[in-house]
Amino acid sequence: MTPFELFLIGTVGLIVVIALVALRFPRGRADWPLDAKQTAWALVSGLVALATFILLYAATRDVRWPSVTTSVFVGASLGLALLLAVSLFLPAGLRARP
Repeated sequence: MTPFELFLIGTVGLIVVIALVALRFPRGRADWPLDAKQTAWALVSGLVALATFILLYAATRDVRWPSVTTSVFVGASLGLALLLAVSLFLPAGLRARP
């Protein structure tokens, strides 16, 4: 992708996010439930998540990944191993407190 295309995608994404917030809180600050500090933390958290996604994409875009069949097999094997470990170490199961 060219830098212009990335800029265009970013601009459209920003407009969509602003439009969704505007639909949820039509009167602006009067409807916004968070104070300035909470709003800043929410923005920083979103930017960190976005930066993490971009960095993970940049780090793995040239990696040759295994086939889907291999990935599903490994994922299912790890899931079954996790279930086995839970059944061995927690025979009563995982219970949420009421």
